[in-house]
Amino acid sequence: MLKRLAIWLIVIIGGFLLFAATQIPFQLGWFGGYSGVSLALIGLLQAVLIIPLLYAGLRLLDMDFHSIGWTAAHWQKDSLLGAAVAAGWTLLQFLWIIPQTGGAERQDVAEIIAMLGGEWSNVWWYLPLGIIGGGLVEELYNRGFFIGALAGIFKHSKIALYAAALLSIVFFAAGHLPRNLIEWIDLLIPSAAYTALYIFTGRLTASIVAHALWNTAVVIVVMLLYS
Repeated sequence: MLKRLAIWLIVIIGGFLLFAATQIPFQLGWFGGYSGVSLALIGLLQAVLIIPLLYAGLRLLDMDFHSIGWTAAHWQKDSLLGAAVAAGWTLLQFLWIIPQTGGAERQDVAEIIAMLGGEWSNVWWYLPLGIIGGGLVEELYNRGFFIGALAGIFKHSKIALYAAALLSIVFFAAGHLPRNLIEWIDLLIPSAAYTALYIFTGRLTASIVAHALWNTAVVIVVMLLYS
């Protein structure tokens, strides 16, 4: 048990460090900065580096991606469910939360505006990061491995599953380094929603679709409303 927990923890720490290592140099202005083709490169790097780490961790735990919810079963129903959650969160954010908390003056919104630079080309370059790095890799890591593998170590007991889910919600939000209460709320709500989708369906499809569509919607809507 302790050996399996140690493997899980090493993969979680290693994945976190790889997420940071694939973003910080670009955010510091290296390799073309945090815009344009660099955004797509970050998403691809995250997939190339982190998915093999998860695979290796699962193999050491005598698990596989299917055992943590990576399956095509019921993908149509799960995709619709994920899309509905993404649409609801997008409407709530842009019709109420963002306008009531500063709009374009919010620091996170201002950062998106700066990243896009008023250029639609930057939106398209961002999509591989938002969809592959965010929707796919973050869900495999934060929901699939974090919750699924940890629950599997404890033979999928309900207590272990729900404890892992709560930890995942907070870990995901904290990992995005929120700087104030509004950013905490903006991260905890979708984190809870993605986790609920994963727990409810037992599969990753719905959370991947919801996460990827939100990441897509936010840059498009910010571009339309604020740039």
